[in-house]
Amino acid sequence: MSTQEINNQSPSSSEEREIDLREYFGILLDGWRWIALAAVIGLFAAIYLAWSQAPQYQAQALMQVESAQQNMAPQAFSEAAAGLQGKGAVSAEGAILKSRSVVSKAVSAENLAVRVTPRYMPVIGEQIARLYSSFFDGRWSLPFANRFAWGNESATVTRVELPTGASSASFVLKAKSRGSFELYSKDGQKFGTGTLGEPVDAMLPGVGKVSLFVQALNAEDGTEFSVAALSMPAAVGSLQSRITVTEQPQGSGLLSIRLTAGSPAAAERQLNAVMSAYLERSVANQSQQAQQRLSFLKEQLPEIKKERDQAQAKLARYQSRTGTLDLSAQAQATLNQISSIDEQIATVELERQQLLQEYTPKAPQVQATVEKKASLQRRSKQLEQELKKLPASESEFLELKRDVEVANQLYTQLLNTSQGLQVSKAGITSVTHIIDSAYAPTGKIAPKRAITLFVGILGGAVFGMLIVLARALLRQTLEDPDTVEREYGLSVYATVPYSAIEAGYKSGKGRRKHLLAIDHPNDTAVESLRSFRTSLQFAGLPTGGRAIGITGPSPACGKSFVSSNLAALLAQSGHSVLLVDGDLRKGVLYQTLGLSQGPGLSEVLSGHAKAGSVIQEFAQQSEGAFNVLTTGKRPPNPSELLLNSGLKSLVENATSEYDYVIFDLPPVLNVTDANIVAANLSATFLTVRSDHSTGSEVDQAIRRFERDGLKITGAIFNGLRLDRHRYGYGKYSYYGYRYS
Repeated sequence: MSTQEINNQSPSSSEEREIDLREYFGILLDGWRWIALAAVIGLFAAIYLAWSQAPQYQAQALMQVESAQQNMAPQAFSEAAAGLQGKGAVSAEGAILKSRSVVSKAVSAENLAVRVTPRYMPVIGEQIARLYSSFFDGRWSLPFANRFAWGNESATVTRVELPTGASSASFVLKAKSRGSFELYSKDGQKFGTGTLGEPVDAMLPGVGKVSLFVQALNAEDGTEFSVAALSMPAAVGSLQSRITVTEQPQGSGLLSIRLTAGSPAAAERQLNAVMSAYLERSVANQSQQAQQRLSFLKEQLPEIKKERDQAQAKLARYQSRTGTLDLSAQAQATLNQISSIDEQIATVELERQQLLQEYTPKAPQVQATVEKKASLQRRSKQLEQELKKLPASESEFLELKRDVEVANQLYTQLLNTSQGLQVSKAGITSVTHIIDSAYAPTGKIAPKRAITLFVGILGGAVFGMLIVLARALLRQTLEDPDTVEREYGLSVYATVPYSAIEAGYKSGKGRRKHLLAIDHPNDTAVESLRSFRTSLQFAGLPTGGRAIGITGPSPACGKSFVSSNLAALLAQSGHSVLLVDGDLRKGVLYQTLGLSQGPGLSEVLSGHAKAGSVIQEFAQQSEGAFNVLTTGKRPPNPSELLLNSGLKSLVENATSEYDYVIFDLPPVLNVTDANIVAANLSATFLTVRSDHSTGSEVDQAIRRFERDGLKITGAIFNGLRLDRHRYGYGKYSYYGYRYS
């Protein structure tokens, strides 16, 4: 079955998809070196990242949140706001814990706005210093090492004030003798000096005026410290970003607080500082609220007492004027109900006034009291309508008595509430309780080196795969002989598989003098060239005029490999063959075959030698003759030399003496030499190399020939990979079959 016939078959869509997957897999196999290189690069990048990152530790604490107003809010408010104190209270307390007012106190308490670190030697200086300090005291007395720390140095900078608008600053503090120090910018410019225990003001280049206070300095003369200072907003933001607050489990009221820092002790210390600041704020807030309520009640008590006294006086005057009036059972019951409702209305109104000191009128807590008061007032009006049905004297008495009872109850309630607040204010506590304080973590949470290394290798390998696939897609090289026939109309006379042995020859691992057809006659590439030899014998070429040219669109297509091995195979089959190296510019067939460079073709064409005197015999055991005409001396004008009549005479004479004359031609797209020679030949074949030649190159080569009135006889598809390529099985697997 021919290549064209294979192409005309229509496989099912599932088979096409399977072939596509095989193609991609084959592309990746071909590019395994790129993938391995990318994986190694990813590994080294991961190693650098994993070992250059500072370790991170996470401390954890557990806190319980109670209802915010349980112990101090009046009963009506507690009932109205009960639905608002669940999830909202927990999330609100979590937000308060991370608020600027709380975190800023922890920043100040731990001096987190200033970080001072000794300067170690680059890369592994800290590890060296740690090891050195465990065996020796002092520092290594080398001139270049005097400015570096060696394990026991420390400096305490308690305050660095930055100018307005500056969020951060960094500089170098250099220890000097007798408690003094010098200040340098990052670029080595000295900008100030100072002494321990005394404030220093200096102009830091690029930042402005900075004020600092160095409390302690334990280092030898010349030791340097890196000082990094943040403004308070920047320091607060940095600490806030390292705090996470979550409710675990949801709805439990338990808050899990985590804080990440560069050391276990720092993580524990900083989280406890945040918790302490939060508790202080919570207690202070509760105390302030209690004081506000107490003050409000003290303001209301005299007015309520006055209203009570007035109501009692009115009732006394009425009784002295009319005498004691006995009420019916129904009237007494109605009076009791109205008094109770009026007392509740007064209490709710008092609560509303109290809440307005902390919330806006539209706040849910305030609206709850408004709605409850409206409901009580509607009930009160209903009862008042019943009172109007009583006699006038009895109705007036009931009204006065109701005012007295309501005033007495309200005054008594406010007095008791005020006394209760005075007692509870003295022992007020936070609405939250610390279940577990922070403790120093035993293990670091980052960097996770094993995961980092795995991700680095995997990411590098994936990146390498993308590179390989991108190169394959962007390169647009020809990978299928079917494409050559289908797209460019060239009949593919042979599909030559890739030969690892031939590749070893070209890389210098093999012998200098070699021909694959002679040294390894059973190689799959040689088997394919044998089929090409058979095709030539039945191609209908004129007897006595079998002059064949082998060329390629660009260099490195394997045209010399095809022409030389084809000549050897034709000679082995009993034919007389003349192999002519027609590349007068870069022809190297003489090296491959172990022959002398010249004299050769250039001398024949220039008239300095006869062809019969310069043709060399290639020694081999074959039935036919295998002779070679090398390039000879490289001429300065190859194209002009090929255009003279000597080439035509050479071809005519050679075809009369040899069964086959094979020309190894230069690439078509590089020079015009191939077209000049092809005009004198019986057939010209274009060598197309898999994964090397592009469709545009083949198209341009065909157009070059057509422009000169020539035609390419057919194509030879060279370098098809059978071992690990996408066509290593399936429809091209028969190319790898060997006859024993």
